[in-house]
Amino acid sequence: MKKLFFLLVMLSLPLTATASEAVLPVDINADEINYLQEEGTAIAKGNVKLIYKDTQLFADEATYDAKKQTVHIKGNVKIIKEGTTAYGSDVIYDFNTQNAQMSDVTLVSPPMYGGAKEANKIGAEKYVLNEGYMTTCNKEHPHYRIVAKHLTFYPGVKVVAKNVVIKVGSTPVFYVPYFSMPLDDGSFPLEFIPGSSEEWGYYILNRWRYHLNQQHRGKLIFDWYSKRGAGVGILHKAQGTKVGDAVLNVYAIEDKLNKLQERDTLFKEFPERKDATSKNLEDDRYKIQFYHSWRPSNNLSMRMELQKFSDPFFMKDFFKSEYEKEPHPLSYSFIDYSFSNSSLSLLTQKRMNDFFTETEYLPQLEYDFYRQQLGSSNFYFESQSTAGNLGYRVADEETHYEAGRLHTHNTISYAQNIKWLYINPFAGGYTTLYSKDLTEREGVVRVAPETGINFSTKLYRNFDTSFDFGSEKITQMRHILTPTLSYSYIFPPTVSKNRVFQFDDIDALGRHEKIKLTLDNKIKARSDRRTWDFIYFSPAVEYSVKKEGIKGSFFDKITSDFEIYPKGWLSFTARNEYDCVDRALTELNTDFSIRDPKTEKYTLSLGHRYLRSESSQATLDFKYQLTQKVQFKNYLRYEYKEKRFQEQQYALRTDLHCWWLDTGVTIDHRNNYTLWFALVCKDFPSLHIGFDQTYSGAQKSY
Repeated sequence: MKKLFFLLVMLSLPLTATASEAVLPVDINADEINYLQEEGTAIAKGNVKLIYKDTQLFADEATYDAKKQTVHIKGNVKIIKEGTTAYGSDVIYDFNTQNAQMSDVTLVSPPMYGGAKEANKIGAEKYVLNEGYMTTCNKEHPHYRIVAKHLTFYPGVKVVAKNVVIKVGSTPVFYVPYFSMPLDDGSFPLEFIPGSSEEWGYYILNRWRYHLNQQHRGKLIFDWYSKRGAGVGILHKAQGTKVGDAVLNVYAIEDKLNKLQERDTLFKEFPERKDATSKNLEDDRYKIQFYHSWRPSNNLSMRMELQKFSDPFFMKDFFKSEYEKEPHPLSYSFIDYSFSNSSLSLLTQKRMNDFFTETEYLPQLEYDFYRQQLGSSNFYFESQSTAGNLGYRVADEETHYEAGRLHTHNTISYAQNIKWLYINPFAGGYTTLYSKDLTEREGVVRVAPETGINFSTKLYRNFDTSFDFGSEKITQMRHILTPTLSYSYIFPPTVSKNRVFQFDDIDALGRHEKIKLTLDNKIKARSDRRTWDFIYFSPAVEYSVKKEGIKGSFFDKITSDFEIYPKGWLSFTARNEYDCVDRALTELNTDFSIRDPKTEKYTLSLGHRYLRSESSQATLDFKYQLTQKVQFKNYLRYEYKEKRFQEQQYALRTDLHCWWLDTGVTIDHRNNYTLWFALVCKDFPSLHIGFDQTYSGAQKSY
């Protein structure tokens, strides 16, 4: 086999190129190489390999033109550049521009694969396939293809085309006028979810994603419900612009169920809406959501949210997952400027939906002075001050009140270590000025001094031990105990909370005296492979002294946090709160998680959420690989107080090589059934149904 460094050859051959023309360092290997000095070319045959910078070219034959700095390669052509491989039969490659003309092209750039009779490579990072296709299926005959007259492919970045036809096999199934698929956000451009439910009837949910550039992308929404009508919307994201990041989310539907002639059907389906005002039952239903965040400098940040809805039931009807996550979203703007030891912020919060009860801040300025040491002493000072015009508005009523409020909370503390004991006494006070009180009295001043002290220490002990724990050998355990005793006392305010407007927690200030003991326990384990937090346990007990409204002193509540992580695939956490006065558990949250440590064949998560007098819910999230191609998924949420399931989901995920087919049924608390199925592209799996979020159709998080 012959090898030729073309840079050296060009210096020795009397070619027609002028001395000023740059010579490219092309390295050529081949079984046979012939030099045509008069033409200024070299012809290579048999196992040809050309290397130029980070590009490798392989072929059966190659003709190199030194003057034009191009090469014509034929037969079993293969071009490799940074994870992208192009196969062809006949290619003309320009080393100067990295442009290429290719025939019978096959592109391999996982997760994308493509092909065309003819294609052009433009520069280092662009391919144009003429009468070609792209797909994520790596089969010789792909299960599906994205077909267009001209497809532009930027390896690792995106695929762009106009007048695209989606084909399954050779059958056209979908047409879009413009197709743009970024390869960095895990989302397939098209989402198609058909199904059937009691509330919606038969439905089809469609999402068409677009990608204008790296800063602007989004999706157009087209939904059809046999019982409700057609819904349309847009979700546009702007990221990394000169004025920050923004999201616009708009959706509208003319709801057939809310029309006047359908009132009997509506109230039969939703009896609780009989008392709703006519304004909240209109058939033109919509949402307008806008989010914006911007950090012009390291010190200055801004964010804003606008939430406008046609009625209080819209989100629950069509975007249930969002509703359950945040049933009462607020509209506000917030500007924050950070100094070295403090921050200044401005909050403006205005009610946008009359059916919500809200506190308005029009606006409120806040200054936070962080805890700072006073000189070289052991004294520290911190402060928080707010000034604003506040209003309180009741849902669907004319009832409202407003007042100006200036509030400050100042604290001075002392920190001292006496051998093993840390002592931290503090004193301060709350001062609030109201423009008026409930009796319309102006210039009301409320003062409430406070004092307290904290004691704490840290104890630890190492246990040198040696025992096998599954596949790991524990060599040492370390117990760290941090007991903390706290006492705090807020003196009775000079003005009772019953005399001032109640806007937020500041106005509810009252006499408060409490003693709290906390015992933080942490056990760290060390094995021959790692060190980790094995157990965390933190019980605490609070003792109230002459609590306002209750005679005498008493133990108030007991709380505890418990976490254990014996293995990476096994965990258990629990948090509870016990009311000592009522002798009842007021809150309990537990989570247990286990998964197959070797094959990931199964995962199981059990949870329990208990709030006294509100709810007691158990959840189960279970996945099991039935066969190599089929996975079973199950999600259950059971309400013990109502003695019924709030939600049940059962689904099968079938492996279709380059896609997953999800088919399932969802059953709600009224035993309404929703049947659905969805195709999920493996390489772009952002579309997923249920099991880690409540499935209710088109909802997506931002």
